[in-house]
Amino acid sequence: MARTRWLLAVVLTLIAVAGIVLADVVFNYKGQVSIKPINSPIRGTWAMPVRLLLMVTNNGFTATITGYTLSTTSGYVLTTPLVEFHTTTGGTLTMTLSPNTAVVSDYVNGAMIYPTPGSFSLGVGNYLLIQKLTINTAVSSTSITLSGQYNYTVGGVTFQYSFSETINPPSANVVNLLNGLQAFYVPHVYQGDINGKPTNSYPVYYGPSIASISYWGPVSPSINQPVLMMVPAQGSSAGAMFWSETYSGGSVTITLVGTFSSGSSPVADGYEIYLFLEPIMWGISSQYNYSISYISTSAWEGTTYPSPVEGDVILPQSLTPYIVVEWDPYWQFGYTTSGATGQWNVWIVSNPSGYNPSVSPNPSPNLSGSSSIGLPYAGWDGIGTGAFQPRPGDYICITVTYNPSTNTLSGVAYDLNTGQSASFTLNLGSYWTPPSSGNYIFGVGASTGGAYANWGVVYVNYQG
Repeated sequence: MARTRWLLAVVLTLIAVAGIVLADVVFNYKGQVSIKPINSPIRGTWAMPVRLLLMVTNNGFTATITGYTLSTTSGYVLTTPLVEFHTTTGGTLTMTLSPNTAVVSDYVNGAMIYPTPGSFSLGVGNYLLIQKLTINTAVSSTSITLSGQYNYTVGGVTFQYSFSETINPPSANVVNLLNGLQAFYVPHVYQGDINGKPTNSYPVYYGPSIASISYWGPVSPSINQPVLMMVPAQGSSAGAMFWSETYSGGSVTITLVGTFSSGSSPVADGYEIYLFLEPIMWGISSQYNYSISYISTSAWEGTTYPSPVEGDVILPQSLTPYIVVEWDPYWQFGYTTSGATGQWNVWIVSNPSGYNPSVSPNPSPNLSGSSSIGLPYAGWDGIGTGAFQPRPGDYICITVTYNPSTNTLSGVAYDLNTGQSASFTLNLGSYWTPPSSGNYIFGVGASTGGAYANWGVVYVNYQG
C-alpha cells in the first residue's frame, strides 16, 4: 500500500505542476492491489527417445537436432519431431521462425511458419509438433542454429515464448549419403538373395543423378537423395552389407537410417543388424563381393522358420555364433499371435559350415506353437513394445546396442517423420557369452517375404 500512496502522490504532483485543475477537493483513498502469476496453459515436455535433445524453461524451449535431411531439387528437407506440448487449456498456437538466409520454408504440423507466421488450434492434451524444414545448404560440416517465437492465446490472453533449434551434421563412420555426401568409409562386401538363391543385382547404389527416377519416382521425382537399395520391392528377397571392426570389449551401438519408396500394404520385413561374426570361408575383400558363404531362411527350413514373421534373411557362415536383430514392421499389422508384443526378432545363430545353421533359443520363450512345417519357433520373436507402419519416403532410424556388462541387447526403431517408435530390451542370459576383444564382422541388411518394400539405407554408424 505504501507503493500505491507514493504513486498517487507523484501523479497528483505532476497534475499540480501542469496547472491542471480537476476538482476543488481531492479525496485520497487507500487501496490494495493483489497480483499473482498465472500458470502457463502450455508447456513443452521431453518427447523423443532418439536423437533429439530438448531443454524446456518457462520462457520456451531449445532443441538440438541431428540433420537427417532428404535431398530434393529445391533444397534439403528435414522432417523431424520438434517438441511435445502439454496443454491444460485449449487455445491457438501461433509460431514464426526468425529470418535466416539458410531457410527456404518451414512448416509445423502442416502450417507454414516461415516466411510468414502460422497458427493452428490445440485442445487439451499432448501434441507432438512435427517440423518440415527446407534449407538451401547442406548440414555437412557445421551446425545451423535457428530461432523463433510462439504465442499461445487463450480467451483473449496471449502468452509469449521463444524457441531455438540447433541442427547438427550427422557423424558416420560406415556410410553417409546425407547432406550432399556420398561417403562409404570402410571396405565392405554385399550379398543379395532371391528366394534362397544368390544374386548380385542388389544391394545397389543409386547416386543423385539416377535416384530420382530409379528409386524415388513413386514418392516424388523431385527427390534426388542418394540411397543404397538393399532389396527391390519384390517378395522373398534379401540384401546385406558387411564390414570389419576392431572390438575393444565395451558396448557396441549400430545406428541405421533407412527408407523405402514403394511396397505392399502393409510393408515387410524391415531391417537386420548383424553382430560379432567370425567367418573363415569369406572375408571383407573384393573376391567375396556378392559371393560370401551363407544360406538364407528361405533356402534353409522354409519361410516360417525360425520365426513366423521374418522374410528372407541372409545367415552368413561364421566359425562362432553371432547375433541377428531384426525389426519387422509386419508384426502387429500383418500378423498377430499369442505372446507377440512388439516388432523385433532376436536370434543367436550358429552356422560354422555356411549351409546348415541353427538358431537359439529353441523353442522361443515368447511364442508358443509351431510353424506350418512342424518346427518350433526359435529365438525371441515378436518381442518389445510399440509398433508402427512407416510411409513411403519416411526416414526410419534404427539403433541397436549390446552391453556386455549386463549381457543385454536393446533397440529402438523410430519413424523420424511421425515420431512413432518400437523398442525392446532383452537379457541374453546363458544363451550368449560376451565376446572377447578382437576383430569381428558386423552388418546391416533388409528382407522381404510375402509382403515387401524396396528397403534402402542412407546412413550407417558404428560405435564401440
